[in-house]
Amino acid sequence: MNEKEIKEYVEKGYIRVSVIFEIVGKPQKHVEETIKAYVANIKTNEEIKVIKEEYEPAEDAGEDLFSTIAEVEMLLENMDKLTWLAINFTPASIEVIEPATITVEQREITHWMNDLLARLHEMGMIQKAVRSQTETLIRNFNSMTRNAILLVLREGAEIGTVSQKIGMSDEHTQKFLDALLKEKKIKKEGNSFYLV
Repeated sequence: MNEKEIKEYVEKGYIRVSVIFEIVGKPQKHVEETIKAYVANIKTNEEIKVIKEEYEPAEDAGEDLFSTIAEVEMLLENMDKLTWLAINFTPASIEVIEPATITVEQREITHWMNDLLARLHEMGMIQKAVRSQTETLIRNFNSMTRNAILLVLREGAEIGTVSQKIGMSDEHTQKFLDALLKEKKIKKEGNSFYLV
């Protein structure tokens, strides 16, 4: 797309922006392929016109992870589409290039703000659901771990044996054993634990 075409879109009300997307993950090749697929997905939207895209090679981000960025210059049909992009694709940054001034009617601001609030509310509901699911998973995991320990201790065992049989480190196993001792469900004799 040349500058003349870009100007025509801006005159029609499109917003020209430079957007930076960042992806962190592993392995390196997957990170580089994923960011390209991410931008390709955005390009399928007819209300977005991609002017140019530049990709950085993935670099070591530490802890066996790789990080890459894509800088994408695009034209967005309106503020609604800019909000949609920000919420649904969570870029690292957005810079409005032009127009220098955006005039928005009261009706458009109301619609834009209500759309933004609806999306934020939706994200809040998703967050609450995920938190609830996580709490349920943790409770279930703890119950299963306690039951597994109690099964191992039918004939008594030292912490190393218990840890090995339930597939958990001695440090984490000890926390469960301490809780079961406090609840008087097990007892300790020497280095071994037994059911009460």
